[in-house]
Amino acid sequence: MWKLFFPYLVLLVITILFFGIYSAKIFKNFYLQNTSEALRSRTFMVREELTKLKLDSLALDEHIKKIDNLSDTRITIIYSTGKVIADSRENPNVMENHKDRPEIIEAFNGGIGTSTRYSATLKTELMYVAIPWSDNPGYVVRCAVPLYDIDKPFMVIYTTIIVGGIIIIFAAAIISLIISQRIYKPVSAIKLAAERFAKGDFTHKVYPSGDKDLNIVGDSLNQMAAQLDERLKLIGGQKNMQQAVLESMKEGVLAVDYDEKILLINKTAEEILSIPVDNIIGRTLHEVVRVSEIHKFFKKALTEGVSSETEIIIPLEKEKTLQLIGTILYDVNNKAIGALVVLNDISNLRYIDTIKKDLVANVSHELKTPLTTIKGFIETLKDGAIENKADAERFLNIISKHIERLNLIIDDLLTLSRLEEKATSENIHKVEQEVLPILNFVLEDYSGKAKDKNIKIIINCPEGLKAKLNSQLVEQAIGNLVDNAIKYSDSNTSVTVSAAAEAENLILKVKDEGWGIDDEHFPRLFERFYRIDKSRSRDVGGTGLGLAIVKHIVSAHSGTVKIQSEVNKGSEFTLTFPLS
Repeated sequence: MWKLFFPYLVLLVITILFFGIYSAKIFKNFYLQNTSEALRSRTFMVREELTKLKLDSLALDEHIKKIDNLSDTRITIIYSTGKVIADSRENPNVMENHKDRPEIIEAFNGGIGTSTRYSATLKTELMYVAIPWSDNPGYVVRCAVPLYDIDKPFMVIYTTIIVGGIIIIFAAAIISLIISQRIYKPVSAIKLAAERFAKGDFTHKVYPSGDKDLNIVGDSLNQMAAQLDERLKLIGGQKNMQQAVLESMKEGVLAVDYDEKILLINKTAEEILSIPVDNIIGRTLHEVVRVSEIHKFFKKALTEGVSSETEIIIPLEKEKTLQLIGTILYDVNNKAIGALVVLNDISNLRYIDTIKKDLVANVSHELKTPLTTIKGFIETLKDGAIENKADAERFLNIISKHIERLNLIIDDLLTLSRLEEKATSENIHKVEQEVLPILNFVLEDYSGKAKDKNIKIIINCPEGLKAKLNSQLVEQAIGNLVDNAIKYSDSNTSVTVSAAAEAENLILKVKDEGWGIDDEHFPRLFERFYRIDKSRSRDVGGTGLGLAIVKHIVSAHSGTVKIQSEVNKGSEFTLTFPLS
């Protein structure tokens, strides 16, 4: 409001001030002109009055003083040499020579001289009119009036103009204030509505009153707000849908412009590339991604402008194999604006392929070794060794041993196959039962083998501890761990099997004092046929499937298995099962 009021008020004050000064000047000039004309007429009258008197008589001096007293007009008689002959207010003998006065010069030239200037004699500004003496051209009659007499009438005019101007300014200020308020109020309502619209509040409506044009503007703003609200909701919905699709994708999506500044990235891409920074959008690819192969792939996509596909291995916290599929990114006008790359972490697929290859190789190797041995001894027997009873018996024992090994491998493979078919907790039969009897069965089964190596099996389980389990599977899992503990431990050691309930879980632990396992083997320890020391494992009769079976049994119970081990200091396997 004040932005409207003050300019109006200043403009009004300047206008009135200019008008007052201009009017006063016009009045003054008009009055001065009238005064000059009146002074001329008075000068002619004085000259006519003085022509009756002698120029050098005392009567002349007295007469001009009398006229001065009556008309308040100074009268001066000047000779052609500039000498003052008579003056109604000063002694002519002490006055300066007036020959150089402009009105005197004009009068001696036969004209009517007029001048306004400061009088050093009377110490005030005067208006002069001089005319030649009619009977004697060698003399000039000059009349003058002081300007302060002229200014007196204008003091009333000046006062009137000033007072009137103040009254007008005051009245105009009130009127301007009222008008400003009337103008500002609807404009303020429109301004407030525009600010709310700018902040995204489209529920507010503006209804300016009074001016028809402002009402039209208000209606236009309301319509604009409604359209913007509708379009923003539509855009927001589309954006949320796109964002939801991007964030739910298992593949990473990364897009850059031709300056390699990031336009779009989803969380999967951030996780795949292990990007720790925030506010990624707008930053360059080199700032965010520190993998040179990805930089080269984007550069190729941007320069060649064709779709491409490749696989790379990146050494981040954990080595990853990524499949990159790149294409040119277009805007709505089908103009190329950058490149888009889909990143697919295929590390697990490659890992599974490796496991499959290893599994095939291991199964082939595990089966081929005993079969080759059996075949060799059979051929030896055929070649005549069967005639030697001692050799034949020894060869048949070896063949029997390898056949038993084949049976064990096949049994373990069948067990794994059955467990994979019943991979979930819902597919196995579980019954709430005591845990101690299960552990005692294991003790009975492996006590003989432990006794052969003078290894003591210790059971630590509170009586009455119950859990919902499949007893046969749990017995097999604990048995496999105890069997391994006996196999991979030296004589005169112990194996401890303990059970306890912790936080709605059954915790089963098998701890030995054996050879231990280096932590580099932990990631692959539960793979099929994975062996830490292949030659040593075969010497003790392991199939390489025991720990894989343990992991499947625990998983089928919705549990977990962990290992802690140190070389030459033993190992501890921890199995966690839900109590119910």
